[in-house]
Order: sequence, then C-alpha cells, then structure tokens
Amino acid sequence: MMHEGLRRLYSGDFNQMITTVHADGTRVIELSSVGEGNVYKFRVKDLYGEHEEVLEHEVIENKVPPHVLERMEEAKRRRQ
Repeated sequence: MMHEGLRRLYSGDFNQMITTVHADGTRVIELSSVGEGNVYKFRVKDLYGEHEEVLEHEVIENKVPPHVLERMEEAKRRRQ
C-alpha cells in the first residue's frame, strides 16, 4: 500500500518539498500544497530504490489558529 505522502511525491501533487537526509540513509520528506490545509511528512528508506519503504508517516494540519487570524485582522485594521 502506498502512503499518501509517497503518492503525492511520485505524482508531483505538491508545491513545496523539504527533504532532510539522515546519517542512516533515510530521508524525512515534507510535502505541502498552496491552499491545502495539510502537510504530508514521512520518513523513507531507499527512496526511489527497489526496496523503498515508508518507516513513519503523518499528516499535519497546517491551519492558522483562530487567535492568530484575529491578530492578523487587527494588524490590517491598524495599518489603514
């Protein structure tokens, strides 16, 4: 079964990718898309290799908290 993050990587269904390579050869990849509220983060071994394996995966909600939205609105009002 292909995890959603890996599926998005192969399909190109993302706007931003952050990759961290670890000493053990694994990579942590974070994929996000403009306008979408989720970030797909996963740790993979042998990326693009014959024995590719997702070791960890998570979907992180990337939504602005209501209190921050209020602060942003207040800042806009003060600017005017």
